[in-house]
Amino acid sequence: MGNNTEIVSQKLVSDFEETLVADGKAPKTVESYTGDIRAFLEWSESKGNIFTGNLKRFHITSYKNYLVQNNYEINTINKKINSLQSFNEFLMEGKYLIEQIVDLRKDKVKLAAGSEKEVEVFTDVEIEKILFYIQSEKLSSRDRLIVLLLLYTGVRVLELVNIKLRDVDILSMNLTVAWGKGGKRREIPLKGELLFILIEK
Repeated sequence: MGNNTEIVSQKLVSDFEETLVADGKAPKTVESYTGDIRAFLEWSESKGNIFTGNLKRFHITSYKNYLVQNNYEINTINKKINSLQSFNEFLMEGKYLIEQIVDLRKDKVKLAAGSEKEVEVFTDVEIEKILFYIQSEKLSSRDRLIVLLLLYTGVRVLELVNIKLRDVDILSMNLTVAWGKGGKRREIPLKGELLFILIEK
């Protein structure tokens, strides 16, 4: 069964590549798009999901969050989103999907208003110092949890203060937070250790 679904996944990528070539895309563009899709499918398989053409909204939001959490550059993330939109259209033409799952307006990463560069991130050494510090008795368990949430999820402070226990999905290991006007919501994958701490609290 596993081999058959893997073959389906590989054939879809191959067919997608042929479609791009037939559409007159430049060789470098074809290589870039198919490379992005292969990377997406490898990530999906690492989560136990063998792709057979059934692209879901959850897959896109989770993958985008994964890219953000792993500090991919904004231009790189947006390029991958473009590739996924093209792949989405290909799946619709092939009758694997009936609707557009990828929405560039929603899925592309935007810089904060007034920002001219990406947000700086902590180095491994700085993170290690933070982790050592929060183990001290100076911090309450509540404050320690706050630091870990900010460190491992990248949530904004306004999002953090509004987190409720019901926002934690233990089965899918996701945290749902509200942001922006109208209380729009987004899902953030949780590390196992952080999920355990949340459950304990």
